[in-house]
Amino acid sequence: MENNGIKRIRLLNVPVDCIDQEMTLKKLEQFLLDGQKHQIVFLNRRKLFKARHDLEFRRCLREASLVLPVSKGIVHGARFLKKGNPTQFVLFPFVIRLLSLAERLNRTVYLLGSKKYELERAERNLKASFPGLRMVGRFSGYFSRDMKAKVLLAIKKSSPSFLLVGNGLQARDLWILRHKSEFNPGIYLWIGDCFDLFSGKKKNNPPLKKPWRIFLIFPYLYFWFLIIIYKIFRL
Repeated sequence: MENNGIKRIRLLNVPVDCIDQEMTLKKLEQFLLDGQKHQIVFLNRRKLFKARHDLEFRRCLREASLVLPVSKGIVHGARFLKKGNPTQFVLFPFVIRLLSLAERLNRTVYLLGSKKYELERAERNLKASFPGLRMVGRFSGYFSRDMKAKVLLAIKKSSPSFLLVGNGLQARDLWILRHKSEFNPGIYLWIGDCFDLFSGKKKNNPPLKKPWRIFLIFPYLYFWFLIIIYKIFRL
């Protein structure tokens, strides 16, 4: 299935886009010019499982302009089923490339997420790394329900080209979906703990092995069990 020139496949009945990073950056440039609203979703195995049972999240992926896999399992599963050849994205380096794109094109960025002092530090570090980047606003993700209308109004007034949403908004990708109608045209994406990396709170190093991670073998095995079932029955 083609979606704006992008091959969109279905893995375990969940949409995934087959597009490499260079073409993705070109697509983002096109999105900035078409006057539309675009949500980008980074798909891991946990989100894939969620989409199989959560109708709202499935709609989120279906309506997203790009669904980019960040899990090796998703990439390998798609190739095993001969559905397509998606590219695995690594979130933090890709967001850095996105910010470079925004700086080069003189586009604006709004930061929403994390705690206030960490967000302020992240903004300072980003301005030092991207001196030409136009930051038009920021707001902590841990705001009260009473503040939501003011936050949404601030985003709408600043009309950013890129809205980067991080930790502190519990609904994550769904928060963007639920409020997309209140934004001006642009590109919106949930980037997880990237703000912690921008602020220096968290280092961009491989995670240390922890004993409890052994339990992750069970969702991994379940994922491949489903992949094999889909292979056998050609689903």
